[in-house]
Amino acid sequence: MELVRVGLAKILSAASSFVVCAATGDYDDVPELLKRHRPHVMIVEPFHESRHGIRWIKDVAAEFPQLKIIVASSHSEATYAERALRAGASGYWMKNSSAEDLLRAIETVLADEVYVSPMITALAMHKFAGHGGIAYGLDLLSDREMEVFARIAAGHGTSQIAKELGISRKTVESHSEHIKSKLGYGNAEELKRGARAFLGATVGSPQNP
Repeated sequence: MELVRVGLAKILSAASSFVVCAATGDYDDVPELLKRHRPHVMIVEPFHESRHGIRWIKDVAAEFPQLKIIVASSHSEATYAERALRAGASGYWMKNSSAEDLLRAIETVLADEVYVSPMITALAMHKFAGHGGIAYGLDLLSDREMEVFARIAAGHGTSQIAKELGISRKTVESHSEHIKSKLGYGNAEELKRGARAFLGATVGSPQNP
């Protein structure tokens, strides 16, 4: 994470249009830094560690409504971008994209527009036209169910998921049952295979983005 922060700071500092006012690896520091510096844009990776990333975005967006939030992630846009935008983010930038794309993302959100990749734009139009999309069915899951599903795809067991999300094993099992019911999986093995098929090629481990 430190390497990512340093790299982003270098990219932004090289662009004369932008000034980096703060950086941190501790999410608990974010509210105070935002109050102190009042930045126009925040770039954040919320989908890791033992936290509910979508809820965290919602909370920050509610407390700082003028702030433009760009999610920087290695997790699949097709899985997370729409949820992040609904939560209050203004853009979704994949960390394997170019520095030019990051600068474009910042310029886009500062112009009060939404930034996503051309792929997500195409998926949105495809969905609007009623043709479904890559993540068809995932919109049936709640945000918490999506987090559990992603960790199942990464090969995490019930106890590990419970520890990472700060919930009980019973709650994880309940979420798993809801996921199976919503997506039509008959048993735990089908759930694991389905999770890998949906997310395994892109999501990786939520602990190591």
